[in-house]
Amino acid sequence: MTTFLQQTFNGLSISAVYILVGVGLTLVFGVSRIMNYAHGQFLILGTFVGYALVSAGAPWWLALLIAPLAVGALGVVLYRTMFQRLASDHLATFILTVGLGIVIQQLIVKIWSPEQRQIASPLTDSVEVGGVIFTDARLLMLGICIPVVAGLIWMLGHSDVGRRMRATAENPHMASLVGVDAVRTTSVAFLIGSALAGLAGVLLGILFPFTAFGGNAFLIKGLAVALAGGIGNVTGAVVVGLTLGLVETYGSAYGVGPEWQDGYAFVLLIAILAWRPQGVFRGTVEV
Repeated sequence: MTTFLQQTFNGLSISAVYILVGVGLTLVFGVSRIMNYAHGQFLILGTFVGYALVSAGAPWWLALLIAPLAVGALGVVLYRTMFQRLASDHLATFILTVGLGIVIQQLIVKIWSPEQRQIASPLTDSVEVGGVIFTDARLLMLGICIPVVAGLIWMLGHSDVGRRMRATAENPHMASLVGVDAVRTTSVAFLIGSALAGLAGVLLGILFPFTAFGGNAFLIKGLAVALAGGIGNVTGAVVVGLTLGLVETYGSAYGVGPEWQDGYAFVLLIAILAWRPQGVFRGTVEV
């Protein structure tokens, strides 16, 4: 039982990363109909920006604030200068975002080298309760992910910004007729979605070593979470992201072995999409 509880805690902590990445992707696509295939590299960029700040002497908690904002600002700039013009051309958007992902990856390699790194932090302690070890870094991941996602869900359901996002996602033309600035609203969605990727990157870098080449793995899992949850549905992304992290961890601990970790998760996701191709939940920007 103790082993099961330990694996559950570990799975929940890695689920936090999948949820942040998947929610960011699904929010951006739901509002703009743009699938950002550079999103995985946004996560890695956030990791390296956090690493650079901490290496320069900044406290780790400041990196958790600045790195997501920097990546979010990049998302807005790219939307206003590139993505906005190609929003209706899905093939061009695909080529553009894939290319941007490669460019960002190579810039990271050029600036920081391809070597493996990890963000230094004082979060090295742990507490044991009933035989289950709760490490500070994993508790931090859950302690940040839960209020951030809860706040986003509240914003979408109860704030004026959230109502504008939902209106733009439902019908941009009709939303503009009642005074909604679609470009500004979509910019906010890119800011939030990209910042979530940057936040996930810093949290990941505190817990695990990383290189410049890990972005595609998280992009694929983020896409799977967004699609299986119902593209555009934040709650769906949360549910599937949570399930993905637990299935990976349980599969690695109790299945054939850790080398099949990704396999277990994608079997589940393929089954979900075969059962409901539109995803578990309705695919609009909803909560």
